[in-house]
Amino acid sequence: MNALWIHLALSLALPIALVYVLYVYQQRDHERFYSAYRLALKIVLVCLLLALIPQVRAYADLVIRTARGSRSIAAQRKMSAADLESSFAPANRLAPTADLRCKPADRDWDYVCSYMPTPLQATTRLEFGVTVDEKRWIDASSMVPAGTTIPPPR
Repeated sequence: MNALWIHLALSLALPIALVYVLYVYQQRDHERFYSAYRLALKIVLVCLLLALIPQVRAYADLVIRTARGSRSIAAQRKMSAADLESSFAPANRLAPTADLRCKPADRDWDYVCSYMPTPLQATTRLEFGVTVDEKRWIDASSMVPAGTTIPPPR
């Protein structure tokens, strides 16, 4: 508590001394008084700006953390890869022996899924991109051989 009073006393001492010096200068020379007055105002303004820097940084950090949090919440609302794989089975999109595997995509699509079109006859896996929401898949790309570029969404 003593440190608070000391800090408060020092904070008030500077403006009081400044006012006294300016008052004395006004009595002697008006032109010098106004230049000293302008200098004092500039010093006070700089001190105020320096005092505001921590609050501005704290506010910026709060905004950044909130934006990151909202992005992660939005990302969590998407259908999982396992749910996506299981949603293709009831829709009769792929044969049960197709060995469907979905993983998060790097860009354009939410997931990239690969499968074997005819597991007993072919060795080439096919891939396609899928866009999803919380409950279902919304859009899928055309099928391309694994390792090639999947066309971007329309």
